[in-house]
Amino acid sequence: MDPQVRHDRPVVLLTGGTGLVGGLVLARLLECEIPVALLVRGNRRQSAAERVETLMRQLEERCGRLFSRPVVLNGDLCQRGLGLADSDQRWVASNCGSVIHSAANLLFRPASEHPRNEPYLTNVDGTRHLLEVMSAAQIHEWHYVSTAYVAGLRNGLILEQETSVGQQFGNDYERSKVSAEEILRHSAAIQSLTVYRPSIVIDLHSTTRMRSDQTINSAFLMFQTLSKQFGLPERGEWFRRLGFGGEERKNIVTVDWVAAMISAIYRRPALHGTTYHLTNPHGTAASTLEDAFRAAVQVSGIRLPPHRAEAMAMIDEHAAPFVAAFKPYFKDDPKFDRANTKRAMEVSRESDVPDLTVEQLRDFCMLQAKPVGAAASAADHDALSVWGQTVEQMELSCGKLAADEDHVGALVRVDVLGPHGKSLCFGDTANGLAMQSPATLLTDVCWITTASAMSELIGNLLTVRVAIESGRLLLEIDSSRESATSDPDKLKTETLIRQFEQIVAGMRRFAPDSLSLSRRSEVAYVR
Repeated sequence: MDPQVRHDRPVVLLTGGTGLVGGLVLARLLECEIPVALLVRGNRRQSAAERVETLMRQLEERCGRLFSRPVVLNGDLCQRGLGLADSDQRWVASNCGSVIHSAANLLFRPASEHPRNEPYLTNVDGTRHLLEVMSAAQIHEWHYVSTAYVAGLRNGLILEQETSVGQQFGNDYERSKVSAEEILRHSAAIQSLTVYRPSIVIDLHSTTRMRSDQTINSAFLMFQTLSKQFGLPERGEWFRRLGFGGEERKNIVTVDWVAAMISAIYRRPALHGTTYHLTNPHGTAASTLEDAFRAAVQVSGIRLPPHRAEAMAMIDEHAAPFVAAFKPYFKDDPKFDRANTKRAMEVSRESDVPDLTVEQLRDFCMLQAKPVGAAASAADHDALSVWGQTVEQMELSCGKLAADEDHVGALVRVDVLGPHGKSLCFGDTANGLAMQSPATLLTDVCWITTASAMSELIGNLLTVRVAIESGRLLLEIDSSRESATSDPDKLKTETLIRQFEQIVAGMRRFAPDSLSLSRRSEVAYVR
């Protein structure tokens, strides 16, 4: 890909950001200060923006830090044109230079049993719809998150460059992912295609609210349910009924490692244009999985009835639907070639995926059995900060700052982290203060703060200097770029403070209800 495209259109469009892999990839990109636009659809409980805000709070809790917010594009992979408004499509064409396609339907049951023909609707048709929009927007750099199980039912060594070699498939999910890969590989509109093939992805994080790959999770939940009803089976008994001898190995990787590798490869164009098996070099023995399942059930506090040998026929009956869906995965996994992945680890200095212990898998099973935490309350979402309302009005009324626009003095970026976060760029033009939202222009000067601090600054409850002294407002100067403004001798802190004070004063003109004293309780609410 032409490096100039990434410079002029630095935003990456990410699909599947509310999923496990996509969510952690999002966090990794934001940690590296890569601007991201998320394609998200609303559901019956939350709008697209609310879903993203819930996700961001989960990621902040998990990572122990605040993040700037991605741009939210309200759309749907399953619709032609992605269901995007015309203005959003124009925005994508102007700002996005690459796409990471992580969205997928993980349904393992036959498509014939699904009223909307899933997983083909999302995985195949959705990929076509995304390709159409990306092609129209002249976005030619693609990163596709596939699966190592496009190998189907093959045995032996699976090479990274292999896709369709006449293999049989265990289910429609595998078949749909191969179809999506083939669509992208044969597209003349794609100049660079990087394919990531993770195996079974699980999340070991103790505070996560994001579900892992359903293969291991569903197997444990079935094991737990049957143990509660019929008693804990003898060691090896239940797995033998799934066809395991005990020494077979399942290829399991952690989502933190997968996301780290995708982010590392994405940030290094020299590694683009090939396929990566994001797999475990050793795998996990079926006997280790069973030991973890048994340990999780035994320490969960569930009172187990005594095992009854005559219950095995009933167990087979209860487990039949699960076995039908997941049986293709309960076999010895093939060996996945990792030559490209090992090279990427050497270049990026990322560590290899860790081997999993019985204790880690036990804790994972216990975590996944817990109910998912509730989303942020509607009142929390509805209580927009003064900052949020002010920016909303500015986006409607303030002058727009464009990449080719003449401006007086340095451009200033403001990164507001945490809830109601946003990245904005400000500049003085012939017509006064102008703003770009979200910020994509390169700047030497960046102020970092939170929505609550900005609300108090706009409301005259906090001064810029006090915010700096208290650590609620940080100044970051990029001295690595060659420009007149990057010389510390010429770019005095006092000048920058006065400049930011003028920006805040300009924002007050767009504040709600002129921020009368009666509104101060609202400002205090968002601290």
